[in-house]
Amino acid sequence: MKAATSVLPVSSKERIALYSLLATVGLLVFKLVVGLHTRSLGILAEAAHSGLDLLATLLTWLSIRIADRPADANHPFGHGKFENFSAFLETALLLITAVVVAIIALRQWLGDSAPAIHLDQWGFIVMLTSMMVDFWRSRSLRRAAAEFGSDALEADALNFSTDLWSSLAVLAGLTLVALGRGLQLPSLLHADGAAALAVSAVMFAMAWRLGRRTIGVLLDEAPVALLRDVRNAVGRSADVLDLEQLRMRRSGSRYFVDLRLGVARTLTLERSRQVKADVTERIQHLLPNADVMIETEPREPRSTSITEQVRAIAQRDNLNLHDLSIYAIGDGLGVEFHLEVDEQLPLKDAHDLVSRIESQMRQQIPSIREILTHIEPETSEIPPASFLDRERISRRITALATGVPEMLDCHDVQVKSVGGHLCLTCHCSFPDALAVGVVHEQVTRFEAAIKREFPELFRVTIHTEPSSDNRR
Repeated sequence: MKAATSVLPVSSKERIALYSLLATVGLLVFKLVVGLHTRSLGILAEAAHSGLDLLATLLTWLSIRIADRPADANHPFGHGKFENFSAFLETALLLITAVVVAIIALRQWLGDSAPAIHLDQWGFIVMLTSMMVDFWRSRSLRRAAAEFGSDALEADALNFSTDLWSSLAVLAGLTLVALGRGLQLPSLLHADGAAALAVSAVMFAMAWRLGRRTIGVLLDEAPVALLRDVRNAVGRSADVLDLEQLRMRRSGSRYFVDLRLGVARTLTLERSRQVKADVTERIQHLLPNADVMIETEPREPRSTSITEQVRAIAQRDNLNLHDLSIYAIGDGLGVEFHLEVDEQLPLKDAHDLVSRIESQMRQQIPSIREILTHIEPETSEIPPASFLDRERISRRITALATGVPEMLDCHDVQVKSVGGHLCLTCHCSFPDALAVGVVHEQVTRFEAAIKREFPELFRVTIHTEPSSDNRR
């Protein structure tokens, strides 16, 4: 189910409601004059129905003007509920009018004497005119209701579409009365009262249909099918572990959706923001112009590796952990990693912080037997770098690369001085299909060989790339 949105100016919606209001005034006057002239209860019931239509259409027009106002301090969700409340009032008026018409019609229908009806062509003309106007109005309003997603316009469209049937019933009643007089059949003279009763039944049916939907919206009832569609849309996001809460309400033509999503605790804040944007886009594709509020809760993934658990513990304190190594020690595990802390933090405080994190790791992962943490500063300053001409080093690095079994070439060798330290970077190509684990092992050995050859190097950074990347 999709909620339609307005693509036309708001003044167009008001203009349609205003045209309907003018048409209702004209029909009311016409039916009332002819009803008094003919003394037809069916036509007078239709006049009462048109009077109700006038009030309902006026409510629709006013509610549309109010509903289009922006949200304010007293109405944070906007003024859209005024449209729904207008439809609710229309339902109540329909029921009251239906009861009054039914009581009068039953009294006449069950009376002993035949009703005195002055039947002439005006009775037929007014009902045929009413049917044509109602047909035009119901089509125009239904099209506008779908275009703007307006409950108030849809209520009017439903009202005028059912008016066609009530007008047809009155027309049939007048026809039967005319036949009764012509054929001298007294029983047919009560057909006018029966027609008025049919008008009442139509109003009851319309009030039931309109009331069920309107009260549901006012009570924040969400359609089951729509909730299912939203759940399916959210579930297609790979990073959402669980949809823990979904609340939806409607105000006028706009939906408000409130969700709480369970996401992996290792997800970064930036990635969480991207997940929210992706879910919002999916929901707004289903419900255009919906107001979507999403809260994310960190959860443990369904299948969590030891590596992810260790990193997650460090991330709780917003600390960067790198160079993580996990290895087996007998029946347990050994863990080594580098942890970046504030460079201004005293050593005692840094050590206490690391000890607390190590304790959390042992509590969460009982199989850990040994933890070795290398504390290093998280620098805030960016040191300048100057590139150096190290032809000897470059030639020797290229020669060392020939001793790595799977390495296809080593290029872009650069040596630079960063903060008073010599740093070397290079690019190395490997076969496309070679596993990352094998590549990392060979690169580690290559890095160790470089440092043995040139102990003056402070840092070696090797960028690996597939061989196909160099052919572009």
